[in-house]
Amino acid sequence: MRKFLARVATLTRKIAEWLVPVLSAIKLLIEIVGKVANCHDRQLRFQVPSAR
Repeated sequence: MRKFLARVATLTRKIAEWLVPVLSAIKLLIEIVGKVANCHDRQLRFQVPSAR
């Protein structure tokens, strides 16, 4: 039983070590996409009044 728990703990640690950078990268991508979307939204708002 102890060997099984040790194996599970090691596996969990390895998964966590792999998952943390992946989640950080995903969070960064979401922030970048959000900023790009905000920039496009502002550009569209500026273009609409000038089109009239």
